[in-house]
Amino acid sequence: MLQKSAILICCLSLCLLAACKQQPKVIVPPVPPLPVEIAKEKAPLGKREVRLDINLTRQPDKHKLRNVRSQSMPTGARISYPAGADILRFLEYDEEVITLPKMQTNRDFKIILLTRDQNPPKTIKGYSNVTYELMNSGLPGGVILLDSFFGTLEKDGTLSSTMLIPTDRSDVFKRVQAEISPRKLKFKKVIRTNVLPDSEHHYVIRFLGKKGMTILFEIRYLEGGSRPKVIHRQTVEIPLGTPVIEINGHRFKVHTATTEFIDIERLS
Repeated sequence: MLQKSAILICCLSLCLLAACKQQPKVIVPPVPPLPVEIAKEKAPLGKREVRLDINLTRQPDKHKLRNVRSQSMPTGARISYPAGADILRFLEYDEEVITLPKMQTNRDFKIILLTRDQNPPKTIKGYSNVTYELMNSGLPGGVILLDSFFGTLEKDGTLSSTMLIPTDRSDVFKRVQAEISPRKLKFKKVIRTNVLPDSEHHYVIRFLGKKGMTILFEIRYLEGGSRPKVIHRQTVEIPLGTPVIEINGHRFKVHTATTEFIDIERLS
C-alpha cells in the first residue's frame, strides 16, 4: 500500500514539473521615467496656480444691420427760423454694426502687481485710447492681455484685482493680486460701424436769408453715417411770393420771409 502511494506521488510530481516547464515566464520590464519636460507639465499645480487654455479671439462677436432714419422737421410742422439756421436735416442709411474682439476702458488706469519677488513691485499704465485684446479662456468674463500678463474680467466688464502671470509650464498661470487705480475700472467691447454703399441719403436744407425779391436756401449733401462730411453744396433761389416752393423733393409754404428770419411750413 505504501509502495502504491509513493508511486502515485511520484507521478503527480512529474506532471507538475512538466506543466511548469511548458508555461513561459512573464517578465514585466521596468517603466521608464517620463522625460523632464513632460514630467514638469504633468506635475501637480502649485499654490495659487491655475490651468487655463487662453487663446486669442480672432472673429467678431456680433454682426448686425441697423437702419437709421431721421428728419428734423416733421411734415405738417410750422416753425420760424433765423437766417443761417437749418430748417430740415434728412438722414437715412443702413449700416453694419460689428463688435470687435477687443476691449477699451473709458479712462486711464494704473496697475501695481503685489508680488514678493519684485522690489519695487511691477507697475504698468493703461490708456483709454488704446484697445486691448480679448482672449478666450475658461473664465466667465474672459481675460485681456495687459503688458506681459493677463487681467481677469467680471461679467459686467469690471477689471478684477486678480491677475494671471504665465509660468514656465504651458497653460499654467499664477494668480497674483494687484492694486488698481481707479478701483472700479470697467472695460467695454469695441464697436465699429460701416455704412452700406448706396443706402445713404443725407442732406440739410438751410435758410440763408432774403436778397431783394429772392429767398435764398442752401442744400448741403453729406455722407459718412454718424460722422458725416459735406461732399457738395447747392444754392437755391426762390422768388418771393411763390405760394408753394419745392426744395429737393420737399414742398414748403412760406408764410413770412425777411432778411432775419423765415416762417415756414412743411407740406411734404
